[in-house]
Amino acid sequence: MANARALVKASANIKKNRLHVTISGNVDPKSLEKLYTEVRFCVADLKKGFEVISDISQCNILYISSLPVYKKIIDFLIANNVGEIVRVIKQDNVSFKQIVNFSDKIKSVRPIYAESKEDAERRLDQCIKRDGIRLELNNMQLQYEINNEVGSGTVVDISVSGCAVESPTIPLAAGDAIIVTINFDQHATLRSHFQLKARVVRMGGQMFAAQFLDLDEECKDQFNKRLAYEVSQIPFIL
Repeated sequence: MANARALVKASANIKKNRLHVTISGNVDPKSLEKLYTEVRFCVADLKKGFEVISDISQCNILYISSLPVYKKIIDFLIANNVGEIVRVIKQDNVSFKQIVNFSDKIKSVRPIYAESKEDAERRLDQCIKRDGIRLELNNMQLQYEINNEVGSGTVVDISVSGCAVESPTIPLAAGDAIIVTINFDQHATLRSHFQLKARVVRMGGQMFAAQFLDLDEECKDQFNKRLAYEVSQIPFIL
């Protein structure tokens, strides 16, 4: 077990628009660089919103030195409009906690966990299709306007489809139409200001979820590029 050879593989299911990734054995940076190359070739054949099933159930260890390459793969998927990521895990694997802990150091995405490849396929077949994966951005703030009042809140997660916001300063109700304003730092080529129509779709405690409305393809593309850039700048902490 300790000397288990790394096995990494990526393949594309064109019909289902899914990327299948297998990571097993003792995984080092060289192995993940190989996987990164395979992933890039596979993604080129998939459409925006493609889903990923990542099977790490037979992975024994991810060496700490592998984390920068692992993050590079995640950043690439986000930049290319990944829809959802499902990780197949095996909880009785002695390295399970270590693997998930390493994976969670890359805070940008919220994966779905499954117990088998079949379970992963079922979850993806049943889940609501999104234009992009939900992303976490550290302490990201936004403003929203309703009835000529301007409130603010902290983003829990966000995608080109919508966002979840906690600690809103102005109360909202499900069904409310709002205008969301998001400002990023100035960038030489990327858009820094977004003002988006949205509808509140869910309320719970000190949090609301909103769906973005009427985004044309150009705006979606610019918004996704900006979110992908922001995610790529998030460091992971060893």
